[in-house]
Amino acid sequence: MIYTQTERVNIVLDIVKKLKNYKIKSGNTINLYNEELCSFIIKFKEITQKYIKEENEYRGTLYFEEIDKTIEYIFPINKNIKPLFVIRKKL
Repeated sequence: MIYTQTERVNIVLDIVKKLKNYKIKSGNTINLYNEELCSFIIKFKEITQKYIKEENEYRGTLYFEEIDKTIEYIFPINKNIKPLFVIRKKL
């Protein structure tokens, strides 16, 4: 079974909500869904727009330049694969 377009929209909206209310170490929140603050958002928007419109899986990485970290993402089409969007720590 594949995710419907509505389900794909909900996957993306859940990630956007978390980005807009990202908790930092101090306990405060910061809006990471801001192109002026986070350069990866432009590419993120391009990928998620395609994901919502097309029945294709998208997976890869985005470089979060401002903090020198990598974001790994999986936007699946098949329901047997869970969506993923994580900021990876440097080892």
